[in-house]
Amino acid sequence: MSTPGQNSAVVKAVLSGDTLIVMGAPQNGPPPEKQITLSGIIAPRLGRRDGQSKDEPFAWPAREFLRKACVGKGVTFELEEFVASIGKSFGRVYLNGQDVGAMIVSAGWAKVKPAVGNNVAKNAYIDELLQLEQAAQAQSLGMWSKETNASALSIRNILVPGDGGYDAKDVLEAFKGQSIPLVIEQFRDGATLRGYLLPSFHWVTIFLSGISCPGFKRAEDPSLPDTAEPFAMEAKYFVESRLLNRDVHVMLEGVDKYNNFYGTVKHPAGNISEELLKVGLSKVVDWSAKFTQDPELLYKAERIAKEKRLRMWQNYVAPARSATIASAAEFVGKVSEVISGDFLVIKDFAVPPMEHRVALSSIRAPKIGRRDEKDEPWAFEAREFLRTRLIGRKVTVGIDYIRQLPNSTAETERVFASVLEGNNNVAVALVANGLASVMKHRQDDQDRSLYYDDLIQAEAAATRDKKGIHSDKPPAPRHVNDISTQAALAQAKQMFTFLQRAGRLQGTVQHVVNGARVKVYIPKQSCIISLALAGVKCPSTGRKEGDQGEPYGEEALQFTKERCLQHDVEVEVLAQDKIGTMIGKVYLYKRDLSALLLQEGLARTTGRDLTNEMEQAELSAQQARLRTWERYDAELEAARAAEAAAEVVEHASQEMSMVTVVEMLSPVSFYVHAAGVDKQIELLTDRLANAKLDGSKSDFSPKVGEACVAKFSADNQWYRAQVEARKADSFLVLFRDFGNREEVKLKDLRPIPSSVPSFQQIPPQAVEYKLAYVKVPSADEENMAEATGFMQNLLGACEGVLSAKTEFFERSGRHHVTLVDNSTGENVAALLLRNGLAKLERRRQDTPGLKEEQERARNAHLGIWRYGDAVDSDEDDRSFAQDVAQARAKVKGGK
Repeated sequence: MSTPGQNSAVVKAVLSGDTLIVMGAPQNGPPPEKQITLSGIIAPRLGRRDGQSKDEPFAWPAREFLRKACVGKGVTFELEEFVASIGKSFGRVYLNGQDVGAMIVSAGWAKVKPAVGNNVAKNAYIDELLQLEQAAQAQSLGMWSKETNASALSIRNILVPGDGGYDAKDVLEAFKGQSIPLVIEQFRDGATLRGYLLPSFHWVTIFLSGISCPGFKRAEDPSLPDTAEPFAMEAKYFVESRLLNRDVHVMLEGVDKYNNFYGTVKHPAGNISEELLKVGLSKVVDWSAKFTQDPELLYKAERIAKEKRLRMWQNYVAPARSATIASAAEFVGKVSEVISGDFLVIKDFAVPPMEHRVALSSIRAPKIGRRDEKDEPWAFEAREFLRTRLIGRKVTVGIDYIRQLPNSTAETERVFASVLEGNNNVAVALVANGLASVMKHRQDDQDRSLYYDDLIQAEAAATRDKKGIHSDKPPAPRHVNDISTQAALAQAKQMFTFLQRAGRLQGTVQHVVNGARVKVYIPKQSCIISLALAGVKCPSTGRKEGDQGEPYGEEALQFTKERCLQHDVEVEVLAQDKIGTMIGKVYLYKRDLSALLLQEGLARTTGRDLTNEMEQAELSAQQARLRTWERYDAELEAARAAEAAAEVVEHASQEMSMVTVVEMLSPVSFYVHAAGVDKQIELLTDRLANAKLDGSKSDFSPKVGEACVAKFSADNQWYRAQVEARKADSFLVLFRDFGNREEVKLKDLRPIPSSVPSFQQIPPQAVEYKLAYVKVPSADEENMAEATGFMQNLLGACEGVLSAKTEFFERSGRHHVTLVDNSTGENVAALLLRNGLAKLERRRQDTPGLKEEQERARNAHLGIWRYGDAVDSDEDDRSFAQDVAQARAKVKGGK
């Protein structure tokens, strides 16, 4: 800045009604400055900022006149003299060609100083100012006002903090949330300022919320200047050139123990904190950023400077994964379990696959309580957020860092990683929804998430919007009744009826005990149940770690765990055992879990609650000899299973009795009436006729296996029955007193009336008989038809009346018998064998009296032997296995 002539500058600040500071153009740093006191005039003096001295009358209005007229505007000036004794430079300043001193005098805010010396030019200038002063006096302008108390009212009452002054907390409470006018008088550094709140004249020190700028360190020697940190001067110039003495507003957001404030300063052009961050002259301070209304803007602004490597970030290097884990820094896998809001189990796609326990980098979610501990607020919501979005999904895992764990824990180290589903970082989503907080890392701590800036921004947005853990309201209360334990047996029994009637219920599998037993959380009833799959049994696993379980027990456990653990499922409760465990179905994406296990050979049917899908799945596994069926022999296995399930009793009776066949199921299987049942059937028929079921209304909807009464279409009469299957809008029923089956509509079904004896009071009158030791191969359709015709002719000739001797029977009630034609005394099984219409079961090849009949037919190539040996087909095996399944089913339904 040269001295002679007129010089150009910008007014940086106005100190009083006659003194201002101008600055030149920047030259590789902050520009030069000059303090100028206007020549020829004197304005009232301002009091001390600490309030120890008062303003002279009209000092503040004079200063404000000059400030509003000149600050931030371009001016020209010329210096007239420098008075060393007082350290002041005097001169004249021109704004748009107009003398600023003359402007002040004309407005009545300064007095003219008497001329001194014989300088003609100066004296002429003083004469002009005196004329302007007289005109202002005549018009009562400014300090010449004649209004009452104008002088006293122009003196400020400055309020200062501390003893005898104001308490910052009270001021914050009074002004919080308001945009307050502020005049900034000075900057200590780019992020610390002092000024007056208007119109109250609180003298305040304000730290800009959420940022810090390079500062100045005091020198140990007071005579030496302060030491500026890198970019400290530039940051200070940046804010002074934009805000010093300007009309701005401040939002007070916090206080410290020294009565200093934290706040956000806004100029009409924008938020100064955001602008400082954008140009790399400040950094975000996480803890005070929470004070701001929108901390996300600060993090976004800082990120811009980082990416461009501006000023403070000129040496910035984006976080990189540690070299120690670079070789295995990323893998792709499937989420198999969500342990908490920040901890996952992920199975990779390697061969063989491995499970990895992974913590989400740089965040902390509320903790799930252990055992009797309560969950922290929002812990359940955080885990559910991840579970519903990730369980069973493909994710990409980027390992950020690994930390060693204390020796007292089972794990020796913990992996921290960023987990992405597609392009979405799940940790960022979690934090953005207020379900986790971001961990604060030291600036030199590189063990952090690669997406740390995104996490910080997400947390700022969640804080602003008061989501989740940042909300003023607690999460909705949860009351879950765990009835899966032995201690809750009474509650489990109370809930059973309700759960059974509810049909299919939505639930979430909480725990997998083994392949066929799970614990399920049912939100609608807010309870946790233990549920065993109906109709199947899986190999057991070892009870303790290291124990040897049954073959394929662990594989069955992992199969169910992988497909069901923490998945949403449908459950249907059918029964309950004596220890309170529910027995029923689990449907995963509308597929029966029992059928899936059976299809993979990881389970076997038990004979109860079977469906066609389950039977077909087991047969498929048997034929493929999968896992538990790897040594499967169809007929021997079926016979062995039938005997075990039926509790076979050999030589149950040595006496012959008369029976009447009432229904033929196959050439070797029948329903019969024993002698003397006519009276019981007559009693049942009369009771049903008197019940007057026709025309009655009922909302009865029976389940499979349930006893009822049904109308028989042939005579429109009601009979006792049992539901065997449901087909769309009709039901397949077995008339238990006669052995025949029929499909009936729902309208033709009723519960058994109280006046009609139940199956427990009067057992079913039709008893199932099967010819002992023989079977008819079902694959040979021609032979089957021939055998059927043979038996129909035989039964027709004797009117269905035969003599029977039980060889053994099953728990289900089916009798394996020897039938004798009374007219000839011939064994019916021997007749079938003699004519080549049946064959001996494999395990009964040496039965005396029957073996010889089979050999004669074989040698004569009769019936099934006409082409040589009759080899059993898969269909034949299936038929035999189905006989076993039916026998098992009747363990429940035949009582």
